[in-house]
Amino acid sequence: MCRPISPRLLRLQRGVIIATDISNTPAFSQLDIAPTIASILGLELPEKDGRAIKAVADWGCKKAALIIVDSLGYDLLIHLLPQMANMNLLSQDGLLLPAKAVSNRTTPAIASILSGLLPEHHQILDKAGAKESSILSLPEIAASAGEVCAVIMEQNGAEVYQGLIQKVYGIKDSLPPHEFDHEACRLTCQALLDRPDLLVSYFIGIDKNAHLGSDLKGIREAALLIDSCIGRIMALADEETLLVICGDHPIHAGRLKRVDEPYCVAMILARGRGRWPE
Repeated sequence: MCRPISPRLLRLQRGVIIATDISNTPAFSQLDIAPTIASILGLELPEKDGRAIKAVADWGCKKAALIIVDSLGYDLLIHLLPQMANMNLLSQDGLLLPAKAVSNRTTPAIASILSGLLPEHHQILDKAGAKESSILSLPEIAASAGEVCAVIMEQNGAEVYQGLIQKVYGIKDSLPPHEFDHEACRLTCQALLDRPDLLVSYFIGIDKNAHLGSDLKGIREAALLIDSCIGRIMALADEETLLVICGDHPIHAGRLKRVDEPYCVAMILARGRGRWPE
């Protein structure tokens, strides 16, 4: 698997983060997220290419909150982790795993995260395909089983779930990245107050800044904003909520583009830290 690496083993070469200690295929994958959450919720996926991560089975979780962070590569997170107070804390309390990215594009990667299927099996390659697909994603399966679900993501992605689940919040992707992530944080916290069985939320700042050509300082600022949002989210999610934070792909554009395989994203699994009155 991709071994955990020290920030000392990361270096900048022509403006690109090079992780000198990632050389092997990871033992875990984005495909494992949907089966893991399904097992927590007592659901069965009709088909899956991944497997449930057994380590979380005895944590006593009954609900799940999935936070997808666009371009949260494993090497990037390891490099920034000493400054990311909230993700650092969750990593220490739970698990921080390198997970194989199944696609270097956002839409097929998120479809795999939410279905547990490889892109060649779900065939969702763009936003139009997501709206037309007959493949059921985890929020749809959970909602049909009577679970209360909430999805917070950019407008086109959110529209896929209109009329299929209880709570859908779309955010205009024309917003500047920091405004988008502030709004995603606000809506996620608002949704958590209703204590949904499954919540899916999406943050875009790292990826947008990468596409805008930001240097490591700009990427760090975007990541720190997301980390502050994670702090608010983990304080509202109770101890029976499995928090899953994952990237869709490593940085794939701009000055910090990952250039070598294997392509690993960060995956954090931990319990929420909030407490609700009995």
